[in-house]
Amino acid sequence: MADVVGAEPGEARDGRVTGSAERFWTARHGDPSADAHDNFLAHPLVSAYVSIRAFGSVTPHIDAFAVALRERTKPGSRVLSVGCGPAGKERVLARMLPDRRIEAMDVAGEVIARAKAEVEAEGIRNLELWRGDFNRLELDIARYDAVIGMGAFHHVEALEAFWEQVHRSLVPGGWVLAQEYVGPARFQWTDAQLALGTRALETLVPARLRPHHSKVERMPPEAIAEEDPSECVRSDELLPTLGAAGFEIAAVVGAGGSLLQPVLMHQIAAYDPKSWEDNHVLSALFREEDRAIRAGELRDDFAMFVARRR
Repeated sequence: MADVVGAEPGEARDGRVTGSAERFWTARHGDPSADAHDNFLAHPLVSAYVSIRAFGSVTPHIDAFAVALRERTKPGSRVLSVGCGPAGKERVLARMLPDRRIEAMDVAGEVIARAKAEVEAEGIRNLELWRGDFNRLELDIARYDAVIGMGAFHHVEALEAFWEQVHRSLVPGGWVLAQEYVGPARFQWTDAQLALGTRALETLVPARLRPHHSKVERMPPEAIAEEDPSECVRSDELLPTLGAAGFEIAAVVGAGGSLLQPVLMHQIAAYDPKSWEDNHVLSALFREEDRAIRAGELRDDFAMFVARRR
């Protein structure tokens, strides 16, 4: 196992962890079925569509991260992954890049403690896990060659302070690599998303695949915050605040989701990946989302982006 710097298992490195977010994510990470109903990206065909939009091929996202890190870091480089949960992705990445040192952190102390024990048992020696609150980070100067976000940056509320800490923690020319939700904060869908999503549900989706809703509506932001205080709290400000924090945004690649997520959230589990009737419905939704984005009626709510520390 990698040498642990800073916190003991279950102890916050910065000493200040947000309680409500920690309680939510401790429970969420402890339930393997939690993503089944609301994470539309969990469906393999949707995941393939997102990859094709972004990369032009069916490329697993973890493979894309590994390639990007090989291209932008050297053997011996240190990489920080923010918001890792049980560190499943980070374990894969550490095995794929045995000559890089991966650090990963999360607010859920119990989850981190279990993951550390599992990482040690699995013999992964280049992965170090620690507990911390990304809204209150205090990172060492020039410690990392890259900081990555695999779907966690959109949970950061204190974006200005967060990017400041990321900037100070990177070596000159260091990289931020991310695959993130950058759509409306607190899922406050645009008028176009409401209209196009509702039309898609009415015309493209049979009733049996609409167990939760047949109309796209805005959810009360306070209800979303009550369940998870960190959920896409300032997601639409991710890229603007990154640029304002002294990073050169080298590339942004859209990955869609602006029609699919409002339509499929809370009902993706109704779609059987082995049913080609269900897959045909998904294909029709892919086509409509692509049409709307190309026509400028919608924008990409998910994006892969790369930025460099100036």
